[in-house]
Amino acid sequence: MKYTMRLNTVALLACLFAICGPVRAEQNPSKDGTSKGPMDARTLLEKGKASGSLPEGMVVRIAACLGDADAKASGGREPDELKEMWEFTSNQVHRVVLESKEGKLVYHRVESRPFDSKGICKDLLDGRAIEIQARKGEGPEIALAGTIYRHGSRSIEVEWKGETILDLHETNGPALDLYRETDARAFGALYERLAGQARVLFKSNAGETK
Repeated sequence: MKYTMRLNTVALLACLFAICGPVRAEQNPSKDGTSKGPMDARTLLEKGKASGSLPEGMVVRIAACLGDADAKASGGREPDELKEMWEFTSNQVHRVVLESKEGKLVYHRVESRPFDSKGICKDLLDGRAIEIQARKGEGPEIALAGTIYRHGSRSIEVEWKGETILDLHETNGPALDLYRETDARAFGALYERLAGQARVLFKSNAGETK
């Protein structure tokens, strides 16, 4: 299944430019010209938490393109670059790549694994996804908190019935879009919480994270 690219991932595309070449992102506006706000997101996530599954029509997409690793911090254990994109749906997790189709950039699911999504909504709520989006954090701006990487982008997007209801992202590169310290650390922890579930599942099934 494919989804048209939204402008909320332009920051990530800037990081991917050197790998994929020039790309063009297009935005899909809401059919009625409105967007779902924080209350809509919280209501849907609370519903999913109570039911033990992602609400029907919800996709949680996370992506990272990170580089320039701190060799001392990694101790040589981590790769110099990290590139990944995952999608969580009600009963699967998907490895996703970006492809160009008819002049548009789209998400393409290239590999999938069975996945119990009962904890994803709880992860997003407990991880303060809604508060992070509000960008009311305190402290100095911090780049890529919780990683050994110096440059790149990370994003967490929650889509419901084709519309983005949560859009969290950070970029440290030619473009700069950072969170203040409290939000940056919460975002980093939430990203790793979500990504870790996909990485472990794909590694355990395929012998390595792809």
